Amino acid sequence: MISDTDSCAALILKTNGIITHYTDTIVGLACLPKERLLQRLMRIKHRPDTKGFILLASASRQVSGFTQCSAADLTKLDLPQPKPTTWLVKSSAMCPPSLLGATNKIAVRITKHTDIQSLCDQVGPVVSTSANLSDQANCTDLKQVRNMFGPAIDYVHWTKDTGTGRPSTVIDLESGNILRK
Repeated sequence: MISDTDSCAALILKTNGIITHYTDTIVGLACLPKERLLQRLMRIKHRPDTKGFILLASASRQVSGFTQCSAADLTKLDLPQPKPTTWLVKSSAMCPPSLLGATNKIAVRITKHTDIQSLCDQVGPVVSTSANLSDQANCTDLKQVRNMFGPAIDYVHWTKDTGTGRPSTVIDLESGNILRK
């Protein structure tokens, strides 16, 4: 079921806006995976272009065009994990450069957060990043985000599920190396 707030957030994203939202992990800022929006997001966060972003999706089929994953690898991305897991996978030529940062891999997380799933089902995968200024502490709630970023954020997506409050596990799909537990 799509809520009114999910519909509003989807509309803002479709019209090239940036939203703040809860994810399955921490409070985030989100936009669609378009280079000019990523550039705007980097300016808002004072973030260097060497750092990539995470692409959130409700299912691996939504990110298949952004990756060079085989069908078996895409199936692996969809498998349930004990906690939110971000996978580093080889990127395709379709990826905006700022999505990758200084690597040739893209960070992908298939979210189990129902509001983000609903949002992705409406607009496709969304770019997400922690809600903070670069190299500073993460905001822990949406009010802090609004206070920190003010009118630079186009919409505050209020939801009941506030996530774990901790970053996701990060695994390189190709090597199997766990980069963050």
